[in-house]
Amino acid sequence: MDIKSWLRTVLQHYQDPERTFRDVDSVLQTYLSLKPKMDTYTSNDGNTQLLLCLHGTVPITYRSVPYNIPVAFWVPKEYPKVPPIPYVKPTANMLIREGRHVDKSGLCYHHYRSTWSNDQKHTLLELVAILQQVFAQEPPVYTKPTTSNSNSHIGSPQPPKESLLDRVSSQRQSMPSQSMHVGNIGSSPEVSQWMGESTALYNMNQGLAALNLNSNSHINLSKSTSLPTIATTNNMPYPQLQQQQQQQQLSINSSVSITKDIKNQSLQEVLYRKVTERLQQYNVSISGDMDKLLIQNRQLNEGEVGIEQEFRALNDIKERLKYNNSVIDKKSKEIDQIIESVNSMPDVQVDEALYGTTVVGNQLFELVADDNAISDTVYFLAKALNSERIDLVTFMKYTRMLSREQFMKRALIKKITQT
Repeated sequence: MDIKSWLRTVLQHYQDPERTFRDVDSVLQTYLSLKPKMDTYTSNDGNTQLLLCLHGTVPITYRSVPYNIPVAFWVPKEYPKVPPIPYVKPTANMLIREGRHVDKSGLCYHHYRSTWSNDQKHTLLELVAILQQVFAQEPPVYTKPTTSNSNSHIGSPQPPKESLLDRVSSQRQSMPSQSMHVGNIGSSPEVSQWMGESTALYNMNQGLAALNLNSNSHINLSKSTSLPTIATTNNMPYPQLQQQQQQQQLSINSSVSITKDIKNQSLQEVLYRKVTERLQQYNVSISGDMDKLLIQNRQLNEGEVGIEQEFRALNDIKERLKYNNSVIDKKSKEIDQIIESVNSMPDVQVDEALYGTTVVGNQLFELVADDNAISDTVYFLAKALNSERIDLVTFMKYTRMLSREQFMKRALIKKITQT
């Protein structure tokens, strides 16, 4: 089975197998170094599915030198609605270089792929070509550095260098124990080098001792410094005696000044320690109060914000109430005016309020009113009969009389309406 037949077989489970086949076939014809295979793809959420993968290398040219970048393009089953998933697959002697378009896992990013869902005209071939151009500008992989004797300690702590003091001590140990003449010492180059280094070490130690400002150094200095002994004046010339006395006086003055400096320094240190302890105690004592004050300050600030919000809400309610009150006052004034106008109007009789435009019309009003009045009278006579307030003879008498009169009025009403 050739590759095309195999592709059509494996792409039957895709949503758009024809479009997927065309795009994959165009990529395989353009990039002969890419090969198809069916493999298991594991997403970031842990789900696995069997997808088509185009794996191999993509050729690039970086600084006029050709390179082959190992890649793998996973084609999802929803293709072309969902974009392919490109990865950089470094070999055993390569490492991934993170950048704008490649993360540390090898996943490739590009604007062309991020806007895939908005444009169905994107194809897999264009994505491969775009990533090829991006890799030519910024290669996503680099070769692992080779280990050798010169850089075998890269990434591990280096052994400390031999100090000057160690070198001096080792040279001293290596020197012969028997005594040597001064001429021989000066003539040996190794010994002269050792003497120079020893002199440098001595100067360095002297400089460090001079820079040390601790009280222990002053105390040690006072212990090591002793007053000079006074020589006897017997058999000594006068000028030499005077010079010796001046030197003794200067040494005494210098020792006294050193002693005073040491005492002042010790007093300053004691005072500094006491002040420091007092400050620490004071800080400890006020730290709790400061925390409480900070909490209260935070609560006050939050309360201020809440008060401002409530104030705005109350102002809104006040404005609405003012508007409603103005509307109510306006409507109340209108009602009062209507009541005053109605009260000022004269009383109108109901019989005079309803009248016809002609004499016949007025007669018709009266006939209809009489007809309805007779009907009501007969109704109440029947209720009186049922409650035994009147007897049957009285009911029959008045009913017969009212019915006759109602008949005549209805006949007249009919005659008026027909004309």
